[in-house]
Amino acid sequence: MRALVTGPRGFVGARIMDELAGEAIPAPSLRNVCEEDIRRIVDAAQPDVIIHTAAMSDISDCANDPGGSYRANVEIPIWLAGTGIKCVMFSTDQVYSGCTGAGPYVETDVAPANLYAQHKMEMEQRTLEINPETVHLRATWMYDMPKYGVPNRSNFLMKMFRDHDVYFSSAEHRAVTYVREVAENIRKAALLPGGAYNYGSENDLTMMEVAEWFKNELALPVAIHDTFSDRHLWMDCSKIKSYGIDFCTTIDGLQRCIADYAL
Repeated sequence: MRALVTGPRGFVGARIMDELAGEAIPAPSLRNVCEEDIRRIVDAAQPDVIIHTAAMSDISDCANDPGGSYRANVEIPIWLAGTGIKCVMFSTDQVYSGCTGAGPYVETDVAPANLYAQHKMEMEQRTLEINPETVHLRATWMYDMPKYGVPNRSNFLMKMFRDHDVYFSSAEHRAVTYVREVAENIRKAALLPGGAYNYGSENDLTMMEVAEWFKNELALPVAIHDTFSDRHLWMDCSKIKSYGIDFCTTIDGLQRCIADYAL
């Protein structure tokens, strides 16, 4: 599989580049590109598939720069879909941020409650209209230890190791996913039929319960405080499982990460 990977030095993209070593082509920065630039990049690479990980993903940054968010999270994906090459695009569990039911949520239960999620939802809809083969992977919050030479954005693992005080809810259900599993499943994801898929770990615990488990497992000197938020980003991943794509549960993924790094 000859794959053009956007954001190849980002948190997710760098790990996908490792997983697809010898098959992946790193895309240049998409900052300030126009539609013609996108076509030139794709024409030069001649990929079988485009794996689009580049995005403006900080919720506050998107709210403060709606134009920048729209360009990064809607326009550029539209241009990629318009090349006619099958695209695998990373979306987000934030599309469930306005859901009021208990969950877990299936792919049709969308209610984006922030600008970032709204733009991701528009991206999904419009790129599927352009190219019905487009695959959207609704990813959970992902974590990993730092990778040399690659930015390690704020994630659950780093918060637990670096912060003296962390804040999670005893009422919020949400999964966190080991990013190595995200990369390991990308070949199978590229074979999916077009559509949106919940893509990551499942989790029956609240975020506070996950944090307490991790703290106790590694005897970490961190104080965990309850935010009492009852927002859920809780995904049902039955659809992706029906295509043979499996992830560890959140706790099993954390146990694997602990073993991988001898933590």
